[in-house]
This record gives sequence, C-alpha cells and structure tokens, in this order.
Amino acid sequence: MLGSLAAAALVLAGLVAFLPLAFKEARTAPPQAGAVTRAEAQTLLDRAAAALRAGDHAAFLAALPTGDAGVRKTIEALYSHLQPLPWTGFSFDAAPSPGHAGRFVVRAYGMLGRAGPADRVAAERDLDFAHLGSRVVIAGDHTPEVARREYLMWTHQPLVIQRNGLVVVADRRVKKRALRVADAGAAARARLAAGLGLRPKAAVVVSVYSSLEDMQASLGGGPVESRFRFFSNAGPRMALHYYRVRDIGVLGPSLDGTGAWLPLMLAHELTHAYTLRWFLATKHAPMFLEEGLGMAVEQGRSWTPLKEEVASGNQLWPLPEVIATKDLWKGNSTDQVRLGYLEAGSVILYVAHRWGLDNVKQFVVAVADSDLSAKGIVDAVQSSLGVSWDDFYAGWKDYVRALP
Repeated sequence: MLGSLAAAALVLAGLVAFLPLAFKEARTAPPQAGAVTRAEAQTLLDRAAAALRAGDHAAFLAALPTGDAGVRKTIEALYSHLQPLPWTGFSFDAAPSPGHAGRFVVRAYGMLGRAGPADRVAAERDLDFAHLGSRVVIAGDHTPEVARREYLMWTHQPLVIQRNGLVVVADRRVKKRALRVADAGAAARARLAAGLGLRPKAAVVVSVYSSLEDMQASLGGGPVESRFRFFSNAGPRMALHYYRVRDIGVLGPSLDGTGAWLPLMLAHELTHAYTLRWFLATKHAPMFLEEGLGMAVEQGRSWTPLKEEVASGNQLWPLPEVIATKDLWKGNSTDQVRLGYLEAGSVILYVAHRWGLDNVKQFVVAVADSDLSAKGIVDAVQSSLGVSWDDFYAGWKDYVRALP
C-alpha cells in the first residue's frame, strides 16, 4: 500500500510540475485565423469603449486580450491617447478588412467635448482577431505606419482646453501656446461678428501642433508646404459627407512672436470654418472668394499695395479674371499672393459696405455657382446685387481708393 501511495504521489507531483507548462502552452497556442465574426469582434470593442469612457484601465485591457507584445503596445497607446480626452460619447467600430478573414479595420470615434461631429474619427487600427480556446483575442496589428499617429493619435501627452467656442487640442508640453489660442477665441469671434455679421454657436476644434512632424502625422502625411501655419480642414468622420463646421490647424512654433496678430489669424481661419459650407452646393469654390471672406474678417493689414494696384490700372490681378483663378499661390511671389488676398478681401468688404452684410452670402454663392467665365461672373453680379459689371467695378475701385 505504501508503495502504491508513493507511486501515486510521484504521479501527482509530476502532474503538478507539468501543469504550468500545460497552461503556458494553452496561452501561447497559435490562434485560429479567420474564425472570428464581426459580431464577436464588436462585442470586445464595445466592452473596451465602455471601459475607456469609465476611465477603467484594467477593464480596457481585459476587454482586448492579447498575448502579443506589439498588439499590447497598440492597445495601451489607444487608451493613453484617447482616454484623457473629453468625450461626449465614444465608440469603436469593426469593419471587415477585404481579403483578410478575421482581420478588421477598427475605428475609434465620438464627439470631442462640445464640438461636433458626433462621429469624429479619433484613431484607426487594422487588427487580427482570433479564437484561442473559448476566448476571442487580438492576434496581430497590421496598421500602416502612416496611420499610427493619424487623427487624434498625434499627441504625446494629450491636453484639451475648452473656452470661447473652441476645443483646443495640444500636447501638455506646449500648454502655454494652447492657452493663448483658447484665450484668443473671444476676440476672433468678435471680429467674425463685425466683419460678416456671423455669430455661430457651434464650437470649433483647433489642433495646436508642437511640430511640423506632428501636424503631418495627424493629417496622414500632409501638408508638406512650408506656408501652412494656420489652416482649416474638414474634420474626419465615420459618415461619408463633410460636417458643417471645419476644424482649424495651427503649427505651434509659428505662434511665437505673433503678439496681437493671433486673434486676427484665428479670426481668418474661423471664417473658413463656418463659411466654406456655403460652397458645398455650388459648382465651384473659388479660392478668391474663400480667402476674400477670411481677409474681410481678419483685416489689420496695410491696403497700400492694393491702392497702388488700382491706381496702376488693376493689371496684375484684374477683375473678373482673378475670381476664376484656381490657385492664387501657383507661380506667384509672396508679395503677389498677398496682393491677391488683399484684393479678395476688399471685394467682400465692398459688397458688405454698399449692399449690407446680409447680401454678402448671396453674392458669393451666385458667383461660385456660375461657370466662372467673364460673362458668368457678370451675370452673377447682376442677379445677386442688381447692378451691371461696369457699375460694380467702378464702385469697387472708388471703395479701394478710399480705404485708409
């Protein structure tokens, strides 16, 4: 009997010794690719989204189990970048990746603070889901490098400041710059009201990038032109159509030394954020009119170059040809571009001065909806303002000569 007990003890000891190895093998067993359905993947993601909204880091990791170190890094990055942001609703969505069974394009989305849209894309990852025993795990990450810091993943230590109708996104290390932008919102909105009579209530997302590299990462690789310092862009969303209010991007280092110019530049971009939707249903979106609206609100620049242009016969940027110009920057010097912007702003200010702020939009829309030929623009002026081109042109030149 003692011999039997000893033998049993040895067998039991052997089982105990090998149990950890058995569990380890179970944990590291190769997943069965292609076995996971979209519904199964979405169930995990829904749990993760709920944990992120609740600020529960452990629950977030538990909702997205993995044995892969690279995938774990991806999951941690999603939490550390997105959880600190002030979400008004947050979700994940899994869309099958064509040609790859068990692989899903996972997109994080929600409403950022008080600024729409409600389906703003915050991050995107291309992940493999697989069965491991009775569990579903994330087995691989195939996200392209260009997409890893895209959307709201570009920050290093995310910071959000909400005030004056702005939701400013920045890195905590450039908090002073972000605060300057947020504080400038009040003066910028006042200029918008004075220049175009616009008093929109919708908040605008402003990204203050720490570097050109961060800006390019956020936008998926662009823009690369050095002239981009303040700009507007359509906020990325799950829906296929644009949201009615655009975002604003600011290259942070360009703020240094700007002083009193900051509210003016911000006002210019706020104008784009709220008025570019005027062109969504028109045949064209002339750059001359887009920038003219921004310049009419910004102002603060010397009109001397434009007064000289008119005095010399308006030969460099003759109306109405300049209205149809696709790109005021292409092939022109910086001074020529600035002159073109001044001319565009003066046209909008002239219309507002002579016909009133309420008629600016109908003028802009009528011209943009024409074929942009000389006759088309003349007809648009007649239909929207009730005057001939000769009357309009002569009045504009008189208006420019009288500018301070």
